[in-house]
Amino acid sequence: MELFQQIIAFFMAVIAAISSFFTGLFAPKKVDMTQFELVWSDEFDGDAIDADKWQIQRNTMMRRGGYWNTDLATVRDGCLTIETRYLPEGVNEGDPAGWYSARLRTKGLYEQTYGYFEIRCKLPRGAGLWSAFWMQNTEAMDAAYDDGSYGSEIDIMEAPYSDSDDPNRYSGAVHWGGYGEKHRSVEVKSGSLDADLYNTFNTYGLEWNAEEYIFYFNGEQIGKLDKRDLVPSQAPEHLLLTVEVGGENGVPAESWAQGVIEENGRDFVGAFVIDYVRAYQYR
Repeated sequence: MELFQQIIAFFMAVIAAISSFFTGLFAPKKVDMTQFELVWSDEFDGDAIDADKWQIQRNTMMRRGGYWNTDLATVRDGCLTIETRYLPEGVNEGDPAGWYSARLRTKGLYEQTYGYFEIRCKLPRGAGLWSAFWMQNTEAMDAAYDDGSYGSEIDIMEAPYSDSDDPNRYSGAVHWGGYGEKHRSVEVKSGSLDADLYNTFNTYGLEWNAEEYIFYFNGEQIGKLDKRDLVPSQAPEHLLLTVEVGGENGVPAESWAQGVIEENGRDFVGAFVIDYVRAYQYR
């Protein structure tokens, strides 16, 4: 009887070991933060946008189906909030009526090559708009280099799906070659996520080095682009936070952003709520 119990115990241990092996093999890859050190961040603990970290643009700029003006971005309660709303008289005297939101960027203030970049946020929900956390090397995209190593647009998170049948997903992408005839891009999609992207805070991260881009959601890998897909940027990139309205020339229209913002009604207010933005370098 004792020998039989020992045999059973042995086989149970083998089964447990095999199960543990395959569980580890197929478990989502988690970001290894021990290889990074924090070098830049904004925790939004004050009561105003930090002009040493972000460009403050209070002149109105047309963008797709709406307009950008930094007055639509405010800091309160430990968060940055970028609102999207209809303003019949704009922000400044002489502005047109339309849908207004904001862009914040670190161009000329902070740029980095390689590392790990993360945002913790709640996304705005509504037809015809999308929020994004991304990076850009403006000079490379303006020059339309064929080789992405000279600089790219790196979309860590874009969320145009809130009005779709499967809203809890997002996209990442890398663009290079400028925005004209030489433009090329590769996309990564998260798939449907077991999370509420609009009412709870989640993190979206990117690990970037000379070999690859790895995209993370709440610390777990959701996709990767490497040298089989593209040549990773080897140039400094600045950070951007934006909300865009689908359309063109300041007029809302059908777009990638699922519907038209006018469907929400003129009283609609979208809120992109950001708890922090952090940048890490490899140790």
